[in-house]
Amino acid sequence: MIILNLNHSSKIPLYQQIVDHFIYMIDNNILKTGDNLPSTRSLAKQHDLNRNTIYKAYEELWALGYIESTPGSYSKVRKRIITLSKDPVRTDHNLNWDSKITKGASILRTQFKKKESKTHAFKPIDFRPLSPDPHIIPNDEFRKCLNEVLLSKGHELLYYGDPEGFRPLREFLETHMRLHSIHVDFSEIIITNGAQNALELIVKLLIDPGDVIVIEKPTYSEAIPIFKYHQAKIIEIPITDEGLDLEKLELVLESYNPKFLYTMPNFQNPTGTTTSQKHREKLLEICEKFELPIIEDGFVEEMKYFVKNILPIKSMDKAGLVFYIGTFSKVLFPGIRLGWIASNLYCSQRITELKMASEISMNTMVQAGIELFCRKGYYEKQIRRIHSVYKKRMGLSLKILRDGLNNKNFEYTKPIGGYTIWFETNANYISESELLEKLNHDGVLVTGGEQSFYTKNNKTCFRISIAHRNETEIDTGIKRILQTLNSLKR
Repeated sequence: MIILNLNHSSKIPLYQQIVDHFIYMIDNNILKTGDNLPSTRSLAKQHDLNRNTIYKAYEELWALGYIESTPGSYSKVRKRIITLSKDPVRTDHNLNWDSKITKGASILRTQFKKKESKTHAFKPIDFRPLSPDPHIIPNDEFRKCLNEVLLSKGHELLYYGDPEGFRPLREFLETHMRLHSIHVDFSEIIITNGAQNALELIVKLLIDPGDVIVIEKPTYSEAIPIFKYHQAKIIEIPITDEGLDLEKLELVLESYNPKFLYTMPNFQNPTGTTTSQKHREKLLEICEKFELPIIEDGFVEEMKYFVKNILPIKSMDKAGLVFYIGTFSKVLFPGIRLGWIASNLYCSQRITELKMASEISMNTMVQAGIELFCRKGYYEKQIRRIHSVYKKRMGLSLKILRDGLNNKNFEYTKPIGGYTIWFETNANYISESELLEKLNHDGVLVTGGEQSFYTKNNKTCFRISIAHRNETEIDTGIKRILQTLNSLKR
């Protein structure tokens, strides 16, 4: 006979006390595999309980895998696989996971290594973030827009959405891109989970392992892992003061048949270089000649504030070769992960099919909130605010560098927009690791250039971003950089 010690005054429900009691008995081998439990009727009668209480406890024990029940017979203790405790002793290290993971994942093992933190002589000023300054993000306006769409359309927006993206947002982008002379139909626009996801979708569409692609040297560091994962054969074309070296591009195209060219014509990351209208026209002419698709990353298209707008390559794309990538992350909210692809209708349909294979739909609520935010004029207002703030910051940065850099071994770019500045010197002068360590020690955090190259570079480079830094921090931080660089003169 099983005696249950039940506390009728306890806050713990009686059925749960019964469950706990049986679990204790089974875990401690008092009740063994195959032992019968009392019937619900007899146990209820013995303890003067409602039979439903016992039944509920047995149901819970069955759900937890402690007992098995067969209609018309007793419930029995079953042989149970012990679940992991909070601090389990795992044995999964016995499996050779390297033999299981894909080649693409293996290639990336060293790509995202965590870097050790260093000690600093001063409180460090961080010039690494590329996202917008959180102090100038319009949180309140976006919150109001989200509330409004939830109240008015919540029953629709909380259901699955279109795989291509929220149609009103695509229609807004169709109109908005006309400001940059890009004329596409909303049906040729696909909403993505940020620009990174947009790039990966295009790569999935165009390349198989071993296919050749062409990229800029240096290039966006987070694009390289995508290309590596998909096992592309990468050819780098150097960036000059004018942009991509077009003569070298033609030589490559005469010898190879790449699947695409990946380029950033505006405020290229990491160098900040912007190509001229003439350069873009010539680039498109070359790509049309060799039938080479172009991935045009317009991640900071809106951030022209020193010169008149230069037309995107996509605006001149009569042959439908250009995939244009846009994003809301660099002007608005990086956390909402919203970007888009504008291409030809055929490719848009194929990209939609790729999206459907990996996700049913995106977050329609956020897309609707952004669409209303844009329709109310908040987006254009934010662009004007970004221009005002970053124009001052970039102007101040370039002035301090112009007036203070005395070490002729270093060169830096002079961007006409965006928020990145690129520094470089000969690697024989000082190694990148040595230079970053000195800057780090002197209280400045910068992004090393090595990660922006696919192959080894013979120069020591680093990038600063003024996106998160106010004018006081910029003044102090760049002067620290100058002090470090000037002290290296030989």
